Amino acid sequence: MPAAPLPPNESVRLQSLADYQIVDSLPEQEYDDIVGIAARICRTPIALVSLIDADRQWFKARVGVDVAQTDRSAAFCAHAILHQDEVLAVRDATQDPRFLDNPLVTGAPHIRFYAGSPLVTPQGIALGTLCVIDSIPRELSGEQLMSLKALGRQTTSLIELRGRTNQLEKYRSELERSNEALQEFAYAASHDLKQPIRGIGSLTEFFVEDYGDQLDDSAKEKLELIRRLTDRAQTMIDQMLYYARVGSVVDRLQPVDLNEVVDQVKENLFALIASGQVTIQSRQLPSVSGEPVLLNELFQNLISNGIKYNDNESKTVEVGFQTKRIGDEDEPVTAFFVADNGIGIPKRMRPEVFTIFRRLHAADAYGGGSGAGLTIARKIVETHGGRIWIDPAYQGGTCFWFTIGSSAAGIENEFRHDNIRSERDVCHAIGI
Repeated sequence: MPAAPLPPNESVRLQSLADYQIVDSLPEQEYDDIVGIAARICRTPIALVSLIDADRQWFKARVGVDVAQTDRSAAFCAHAILHQDEVLAVRDATQDPRFLDNPLVTGAPHIRFYAGSPLVTPQGIALGTLCVIDSIPRELSGEQLMSLKALGRQTTSLIELRGRTNQLEKYRSELERSNEALQEFAYAASHDLKQPIRGIGSLTEFFVEDYGDQLDDSAKEKLELIRRLTDRAQTMIDQMLYYARVGSVVDRLQPVDLNEVVDQVKENLFALIASGQVTIQSRQLPSVSGEPVLLNELFQNLISNGIKYNDNESKTVEVGFQTKRIGDEDEPVTAFFVADNGIGIPKRMRPEVFTIFRRLHAADAYGGGSGAGLTIARKIVETHGGRIWIDPAYQGGTCFWFTIGSSAAGIENEFRHDNIRSERDVCHAIGI
């Protein structure tokens, strides 16, 4: 019995087969469905998805046979993969010199008829075949051959999808390792940088205390500038460290009452609210699944920004939400908003507001700051599977919208603060 010669690209072919990680994998319904359909269309008792390994043919799916593999030397499919562009059809194996003394012909399952459509990857590598087998001589009709080829292409698509999934999983694992390394670096860098910066600040204070009476006003101003710069550097390091840590707490999700979160923010801003300078309006909010500390930071950040970047004597921040069905989504989507009557954000600057350390004003304007707040807010939202955006139609300040656990395509175009105002006006007019 002559064994099939090896394909010219055998080493590459075997590596490609190994990369798909499909040989010896568990049964999958999609492949079982394909061999079942192939057997019915071709009216054969046996149908197989056969993959040709180094020394065996292994069956990913099978109908009509009990064994999971055979020796490659006896595999009809080892011959079929040598001709990638055509179905290998054998009408009667006992009359074909390649197979007449094959143990699968002379013994069980007593193959007479065989037809195998090669499974060829987009890179032109034949991994195996989708084949149908019968114990009596026969031929396939033109329609049956076309169907077998079509099912073979579908099988190849499934294998290719598996390969892409494996690659994505590999990238995900590498990204996780990279993120872990980045966090470790952030912690180390934070610790290493904090010490010298803290030292500079302390030395500056000591210098002023010990030699302040010997310094003129210009020297004192320069020392005060050094102090402010070290404070700002310390803040930036702390923000950088916090930003690196945000994505590492997604396994601590739990039900969170957002009304309690807003109440906590109000407590933090008690002095401003009590003075009459700030009003925070909030309606009853729904609960969400999230990480409580991060959600508190999110609302604190957005509400504080509405107060900080505000030139009005009476500063107002409104917190609310809207729920609506988006496109073909099965479940309604809830989006939350934080709107203020502050200075607003010019349209040309809006694409930059979520960039870390990107300030839209002078460093000492509006109380200073690192420029990381909105970047952290976006990362918190995205960590919770949502999106955050600026309401483009909002007038008289800034309105941020965000979702928790929903990132449906085009969601930014569905929610507008003006619509909420309109709904309120209608409800007020009809006495609701």
